[in-house]
Amino acid sequence: MLEVVTNPLKDPIKKLFDDLKSTIWNFPYLLQTFHFLITVVLLFILFILYITVGVISQIANSFWNILTGMGERMSFSNPISSLFYAISALIYFLLFLPFFLLQSPFWISGWITSKIGLKPYILIILTFLISAGVYFFQPDFSKSVLAKVVSYHDSIKHEYFMSDSVSITIDNNIESTSLKK
Repeated sequence: MLEVVTNPLKDPIKKLFDDLKSTIWNFPYLLQTFHFLITVVLLFILFILYITVGVISQIANSFWNILTGMGERMSFSNPISSLFYAISALIYFLLFLPFFLLQSPFWISGWITSKIGLKPYILIILTFLISAGVYFFQPDFSKSVLAKVVSYHDSIKHEYFMSDSVSITIDNNIESTSLKK
């Protein structure tokens, strides 16, 4: 039987919870209150991550262990049983793939952080976000904004006030029938 991988956020949650229980409340309670509130916020964040990222990593690692276990059990001397293992491995891989895709950004960012450190990684991410923001949301200069407003104004003025495309016709029969009654 394959063992289930433990959730990586279980130990930090236990440590913070133990720290929360071991808080000594002394008068005037101000520092303890700040410590308590910050610890509760951190516990809430870790609990959300425990449910989302932690459970996803557990599922992905369990499927990966099943896949590698199947690869070890396949014997190429018996093609019939190998076919069944290959089909079940394909099914498990298709089940593993969405969990891996959800987990991969966290895995890649953790791998890069372990290689280059946290501060350079944050600097790289901020540089990437700023360059993407400048690329996708290019700031307009005042002359170009003014030119756009004037062009919109001219197009609206031409379309709705100077165009012959909109005409209202009044049927004379309507007036004559309403006068007869």
